[in-house]
Amino acid sequence: MKSKIAACVREVVPSVIRQMSILASKYDNVISLGIGEPDFHTPAQICEAALADARAGHTHYTPSRGDAELLEALRRLIREKRGIELDMSELLITHGGMGGLNGFLRAALEPGDQVLVPEPHFPTYKAQICFAGGEIVYVPVRYEEGFVLQPDAVRRALTPRCKVLILNSPNNPTGSIMSGEILDELARIAVEHDLLVLSDEVYERLVFTGRHDSIYTRPGMPERTVVVNSFSKSYAMTGWRMGYAYGAAWLIEEMLKVITYQTSCASSVGQRAALAALRADERIFEEMAREFGRRCAYVYERLHAIPGVRVLPAAGAFYMFPDISAVDSDCRRFATDLIKEEQLVVIPGAAFGPSGCGFVRLACTVNMERTKEAMDRLERFIRRRISA
Repeated sequence: MKSKIAACVREVVPSVIRQMSILASKYDNVISLGIGEPDFHTPAQICEAALADARAGHTHYTPSRGDAELLEALRRLIREKRGIELDMSELLITHGGMGGLNGFLRAALEPGDQVLVPEPHFPTYKAQICFAGGEIVYVPVRYEEGFVLQPDAVRRALTPRCKVLILNSPNNPTGSIMSGEILDELARIAVEHDLLVLSDEVYERLVFTGRHDSIYTRPGMPERTVVVNSFSKSYAMTGWRMGYAYGAAWLIEEMLKVITYQTSCASSVGQRAALAALRADERIFEEMAREFGRRCAYVYERLHAIPGVRVLPAAGAFYMFPDISAVDSDCRRFATDLIKEEQLVVIPGAAFGPSGCGFVRLACTVNMERTKEAMDRLERFIRRRISA
């Protein structure tokens, strides 16, 4: 009967992140640095505002593009914070950041079209490309280059069938950020080879070194780029499943078709919560970002001091991606044994693509007390391995 399932679904492997979580559920006193979800609860004022709006009747379908007040608030945010003036035809609300990713790929790809994906990468990219009928073309990103995508690597990977380039900065899983100079050159490549660009910027507010920049602002890019963003990470709203996308109107309009016939619209109550988040005191979210930065800095110092481990500081997001290949050549075995022996969850780097082999991802998403305990467990585990 399995042959009756679509090949594009059969080819997608189960989530390694979920598999690690299932294994960990068999143990007590587990600390998870696995799933990339903030430990902060959604601020109370957002929940209270959403509840009040629900009681006031905001429980019906919204237009497929999104709640008018939320769209206008986002237009104002993007103008004030990023200097980008958008027409309403260039913006829409999505079911989380993944909804924007899915809508773009479904709208853009024909069967056999190829998508350039820097890797290590967010695992959802591969699955979504497959579901949309496309083919993934990996562009390896190296530790020795700070896990920053190099334009020459993109040029080497290009084929005549490449249609889309996906960018993700700040990056999951590596925590790297692309400089303005890199983005300038990538924009020239996109124009030269007539590529569409999907810029995944869900971690844009979580920047610890330098500043966030977007390829969208480069010459020739607004007409070929869609930026995907989310309320999940920066506003501690993962369960609300709220995102948005903006960019070339001709692309956004086609994405709107996908969203209209796939989900009708995003949650009306979720959209009111997102509106409340945009109206909330910015200092709440700035402090969240600073706390993630403090945790990443602490984890870096601890990892840097452990024999056999190579690690780069995180410039953004809330991930660390250390090289543990000198401790164990099999990163999945390393992560599995770490759960069994120390009840600590990390994600094997192979889950993020071939270049992730020999690495593990740590999400700095537990409080500092638990973070310190997690690092004690990890160091104890590694030192046992080295001395064995």
